Amino acid sequence: MPKLNGSCLCGAVSFEVVNAFDTMFLCSCDQCRQITGSAFASNLFIAADGFNWLSGADEVATYQLPARDISKSFCRVCGSGVPWASGDGMKMIVPAGSLRGEPEVVKKYRIFISEQPSWSSCLDQVEACEGLPP
Repeated sequence: MPKLNGSCLCGAVSFEVVNAFDTMFLCSCDQCRQITGSAFASNLFIAADGFNWLSGADEVATYQLPARDISKSFCRVCGSGVPWASGDGMKMIVPAGSLRGEPEVVKKYRIFISEQPSWSSCLDQVEACEGLPP
């Protein structure tokens, strides 16, 4: 099966994953927006046996929100989001932005849209630029 590589921004942490993701969640809940600093978290889910750390697993730190099933793993060097294991260890959750290449995904969902802020609900109406605006 084809694989994708991924890493943190500085390259200290790298991994490979089978390019056959079960699910992608684009989550707009308050906690996901806070933990990512973005309009939504974009996470891919795959069976743990389809994932392999290539380097830097010892540079990965994880924050677990007490009393909630919300966590984030990140590179200790640059702070970039990196994959983490689900609570039961059966799945790996892979931040979509950490991958190089296009993921193949069976099902995609936008979730907790009731918590989506108005400034992010009409992004198709915001002027798009290939780089910085002129």
